[in-house]
Amino acid sequence: MNKVKRAVAIFLCLSSLPGCETRAEYDAEGLFKHVAPSLVTIVTFDEKGQQEGQGSGVVVDNGRIVTNCHVVREAHSLKVAVGEQEYTATWTQADPSRDICLLSVEGLTPTPPPELRKLDDIKIGETVYAVGNPLGFRLSVSSGLVSSISPYRDEQVIVASVPLSPGSSGGGLFDTRGRLLGITTAILTAGQSLNIVLPADWIAELSNRGTAPPPPSVIPGPEPRWLEEAQALQSTNNQPEFEKHVRNWRAAQPDSAIAAAYQGVALGGKNPVDAEAALRDAVRLDDRNEFAWFVLAKLLYSHARKDEAKQILQKALQMAPTQGNLYSTKAEWLLVDAKLKEAYSAVQDAIRLEPGASEHWRVLGMVTDKMNRTDESAKAFRTALRLNPLDDTLKQALSEVLARNGNPDAAHLALGKDADKNPSSAGTLVSLGFTESNRKHYADAEKAFRKAIEISPETTNAWTGLGGVLQNTNRLKEAEQAYDKAYALRPDNPAIVAEILANRGNVKSKLGDKQGALQDIQAAVRLDPSSGNVWRSLGILKQENRDYKGVAEAFSKVVNSEVAGGADWASLGEALEALGEKKQALEALEKAEKLDPNNALVLQRLTGYFGRNGDLQKALLYIDRALKVDPTTAVNWSSKGYALLKLGRLPESISALETATNLDPQLPNAWINLGEAQMRSNSLGKAITSLEKAISLAPAAFDARLYLAQSYLASRQSEKAKTHANALLKAQPELPQALVIVTLADLMDNDSAAALTSYRKIQARNPKMAQSVKATAVSQGLVGAQALPD
Repeated sequence: MNKVKRAVAIFLCLSSLPGCETRAEYDAEGLFKHVAPSLVTIVTFDEKGQQEGQGSGVVVDNGRIVTNCHVVREAHSLKVAVGEQEYTATWTQADPSRDICLLSVEGLTPTPPPELRKLDDIKIGETVYAVGNPLGFRLSVSSGLVSSISPYRDEQVIVASVPLSPGSSGGGLFDTRGRLLGITTAILTAGQSLNIVLPADWIAELSNRGTAPPPPSVIPGPEPRWLEEAQALQSTNNQPEFEKHVRNWRAAQPDSAIAAAYQGVALGGKNPVDAEAALRDAVRLDDRNEFAWFVLAKLLYSHARKDEAKQILQKALQMAPTQGNLYSTKAEWLLVDAKLKEAYSAVQDAIRLEPGASEHWRVLGMVTDKMNRTDESAKAFRTALRLNPLDDTLKQALSEVLARNGNPDAAHLALGKDADKNPSSAGTLVSLGFTESNRKHYADAEKAFRKAIEISPETTNAWTGLGGVLQNTNRLKEAEQAYDKAYALRPDNPAIVAEILANRGNVKSKLGDKQGALQDIQAAVRLDPSSGNVWRSLGILKQENRDYKGVAEAFSKVVNSEVAGGADWASLGEALEALGEKKQALEALEKAEKLDPNNALVLQRLTGYFGRNGDLQKALLYIDRALKVDPTTAVNWSSKGYALLKLGRLPESISALETATNLDPQLPNAWINLGEAQMRSNSLGKAITSLEKAISLAPAAFDARLYLAQSYLASRQSEKAKTHANALLKAQPELPQALVIVTLADLMDNDSAAALTSYRKIQARNPKMAQSVKATAVSQGLVGAQALPD
């Protein structure tokens, strides 16, 4: 029995079907309007009455607000802003180990608190919204998914892929029905927008676990800004004044962990015993103070207590996995132990997290020097010098590497080009901006870049950095203008100009200016044809335009560059397959898997290759691997559902495809595949709903309209079946499947003459199909079926 006959036979088997369930849910705008009355902005003030910081809070009862303890811990006084109104707030209860605190506010207008949702009820992959006060811009909403329920500080918390920024701490994470899942608190990693959310269950437990906050210290007269002044004195290497300042700080704030930590720093060079005592006191006061642990580890290491130091450094890394200096120190210690590969990996992590920190590049130079990779070592030291031009030790290190590499002239120039290496405040601010941008501290990064531009408007890197911040915060038109300014300055280095053009092209592409994006990126390629990053930008743009020949040409350049990775080989493989070069495509995909076996994109491309070439079992193996790497990607779930559908495993297919549509309701293929699977399971009502959704998203989708017409026919909705079948016939007048549907629908409507017209078209092209259609119509008792000619 051919595919058409099977489909007709299946679709004409009628059954009682449950109705489609509906559930009232909010989109981002509706959710924000619903919960915004329960969200407040918390403003903290120092002892002088100067505003010190901002955060967010959630109203959980009349006059009571929950927030993170770290938002209010250091505040001398608090206010709560609700719209244009401000109220004085009092800190009343604290659970410091969970970082969750309760505030009381007199006179706050009563607001219905949100319904709390238990942690056990939360599902991985469901859509969530964070509402808070990011970057001090007042309340706003951002969306994402629940990534996992994971242990953090020995308790289960929610990990969500909702973009957060400084100021979001203490805000609420809500589901699509406006229920409070938890309190947003921290960014988990710098690279993937994963954030920690404290479960709403903990709010109810505050009454049992919470304690009164410590009473505020009463300090006569104005209090110095201890930390800022300590850092300033340390940076100027004024050791006597630094020690005096820290000693006074400790006397004024004996219970301050950070003061004790800085005392350890000040004493470390000349009095290690007292330094260790101060640092031990710091971690006793705050066992989550990664800075104190880090300084203690370095102190112990410098006094030959290396094993203990390494254990403490690892503890600090677990507390602060996004602090680049921890990885850089680890790399130095591994270098001492001659574990070069591990040291190289650790310092690469440091640079990935903080590319604007010269210290990390210095360590990279040291490690690669020991690995006899002299070119890479020289490049690392040059980068470190560009970031910190006054460091004579860096000049010396670069000089030594160049000399050993047989380049004495370059070594001499590295030591003597002081005129070109003088630091400026603008350069320092640019370095700071790139560091903060890499840490996703975009507000701080933007301030640094704008200040650098104010001091020195002709600083190309400042405009480039500002463009990156604006791009990452989705202010694309402003980002394009910043890149325009950077390009107008035209630095002498073609590679830098190429980078600017590539970045501007990426922005133009997102703005919909595909032609302008292509012109910029092609110009970048001409300027720096050796740049793998530029070729990658071109390849991605060609992918969007389905220009597979262009994709293959671009990624062929990328895979032969220093930046090549598994994803680049996978993109090349996909393009080669689309061009019909299947053998070369498979070779590229196998290379991608070898380079990066756990890369979700690589596994996704391999799934597509084997699925399109008929090996569904192998495709299923790869998509399952991809889902282990990233269980929140709708495309992967849709691919799994499709493979299961083609293997006839319909219940599993429907489950996977429902997950895909929940993760991304705007993905047409997921709805099409789900509709087909439901149709083949004879769940016609559900199939119709899914396929109507698919057509609303992709009106030109041929398979969605065909399956919808068949589903309407099988449920005896003949007019709707003919509407969609005729739409197909308008595009393809002789399409057999559509002619079958029209014939059977006309017989259902007792329109034998019209049915005969369509039937004769089928009979003229495929007599066996015509016989099958007649047999189906007769078996269903349709009027006029017997009169159809054999």
